[in-house]
Amino acid sequence: MKNIFHQLLCILMLFSVEYSFGQDQKIAATTEDEYVMGSVGYKMLMQMKVELKGGYKVKDLKDYEYGERKASFKGLYRPSEQQPCAIIMVYTKLRGAPEYYCIPSLDAPESLWDRFRVSLAGETDNKQEQLQFFSFAFAKAMMFHMSK
Repeated sequence: MKNIFHQLLCILMLFSVEYSFGQDQKIAATTEDEYVMGSVGYKMLMQMKVELKGGYKVKDLKDYEYGERKASFKGLYRPSEQQPCAIIMVYTKLRGAPEYYCIPSLDAPESLWDRFRVSLAGETDNKQEQLQFFSFAFAKAMMFHMSK
């Protein structure tokens, strides 16, 4: 399981690099407020229709399904910026409540990356299967965006 986790983090970093530095326009690092907005704020938007503050927008990027599992990637965009300042991943398993994760930019404070890493533990009874699916979804997302 430790090996799967390390593979997931490597794939995630490459995916983050694609969004943070793979474009002509460099974006500022994800802030604490944006991290909270990407995880808790987006969940509130979906469940209670509470708007995101400050003119931020969320745009669908890509969905991946395999069996009973689905990962939806969404970009969190600052007002008037063309690149996402963070990536939101919504993980769902058949008959389960969605789980929300915020992936900070590569140059975000290490404390945000630590929070993301800890959040990956989730509330699942089979963490190995969940992490395998995360690795699959991140790999597919990374390859999709690298082929553009």
